Amino acid sequence: MRKEVIGDATLYLGDCLDVVPTLPAASVDLVIVDPPYMVNSKSDGMGKLSPWADICNASLWFNSWMNSTRTRLSQSGALWTFLNWRSLATYQKASCECAWPIESLLVWDKKWIGPGGQRGLRPSYELAALLVQPDFAIPDRGLPDIKASQWSAQKPNGHPAEKPEDLMRWLIEISSKPDCIIGDWFMGSGTVGAAAISSGRAYVGIEMDPTWFDVSCRRIERAQRQADLFSRKHASESTPDMFSVPA
Repeated sequence: MRKEVIGDATLYLGDCLDVVPTLPAASVDLVIVDPPYMVNSKSDGMGKLSPWADICNASLWFNSWMNSTRTRLSQSGALWTFLNWRSLATYQKASCECAWPIESLLVWDKKWIGPGGQRGLRPSYELAALLVQPDFAIPDRGLPDIKASQWSAQKPNGHPAEKPEDLMRWLIEISSKPDCIIGDWFMGSGTVGAAAISSGRAYVGIEMDPTWFDVSCRRIERAQRQADLFSRKHASESTPDMFSVPA
């Protein structure tokens, strides 16, 4: 396991099932993850008659990292986890198994349609499930469960499952305070980390792929430099010049 500390971000190269249990209990305030959707987990063609066994097996893995996440969240914390309609049954089963109900489902409207084959409708949305601790609350009670955030087939940092940084920043800002710690157990290209740092939060990230771990490190380092530059500029603008002569 490799560990990198970049400003307010602590990054781990490793499997979240190994790393998360080593983190202190109640040490993070909000977790935002984009785990594998298990879209291709079922057999096709002349294989199994029903995908339900694969869904059940996949739910064991989801159950494992969700349980670990829950014990690392503060009592006012929450988990946002991305999914799609194919993986919803897996999440529902995992949620029931660990007795942690899904509080809300957010519909992410991409404002763009992806490929849908010849028989189905072309997809233009994904989902994010919200699971919460006892003292969690969203301050703005006027927020709906649909959020538009423009996306396309071109991913800025190259990761095939990359999400918009502004969408992650929005989730962070509606669900946490500026002094909170944000966790992400499937870093990918570092989108959640960059959004956390630019939002003034500390960050703990985990990624098991060395290539994407290095991409995340570089991206979060850039975000930290920009945040530091903004802080210095803001401080210089708000601090009066003691040598200035009053008009």
